[in-house]
Amino acid sequence: MQLSAVYGQIEDYKNALAVMQLAYGSGLLTEESEFQRLADLLVFNEVPYRGGQVLEKAIKDNKVKGDEKTYEKLANCWIASGELDKAVEPLQKGADASSSGDLLVRLGEVQIQRQDWDGARTSIERGINKGKLKDTGAAQLLMGIVLFNEKKLGEARTWFARAQQSPKQRNIAENYMKLIDAQQAQQQQSS
Repeated sequence: MQLSAVYGQIEDYKNALAVMQLAYGSGLLTEESEFQRLADLLVFNEVPYRGGQVLEKAIKDNKVKGDEKTYEKLANCWIASGELDKAVEPLQKGADASSSGDLLVRLGEVQIQRQDWDGARTSIERGINKGKLKDTGAAQLLMGIVLFNEKKLGEARTWFARAQQSPKQRNIAENYMKLIDAQQAQQQQSS
């Protein structure tokens, strides 16, 4: 453990990971922080799937608390490794433990990537209603994207108008609104 920490201090993360992986394989990890560190090193060294496996097993074996932060980290491992289906459950568990709606919005984002429009709408709605969001404009933008993909253009436009109030989301929201206007104009010409 000390050797891994030394490698970490000199920013030799590959060797820090190798030593931690050796300790893990030998059953020497006992502290929650050690399992968390191993998962972090795996993600940092671009082995997120293995990080997810380590965290999932540590939670199952009660070596790591299944709290909001751990579930978020586990979900991020699965997302980074392209395992979006595996990210859903930890995001739901983390969201249930959280006082803010951020993880519900993140879950909605994953569901958008999976094209689960009903699930995305429900998650984002719950996240917005739960409140305490770091970026309300992003949640509003995502809701607009869901409704846009469900062909509910009027409702989507309302959400994009809300997202437009956020400086970070303004350009994307405006572009979607232009697209909706163009589609609606085209529909009127066809009628």
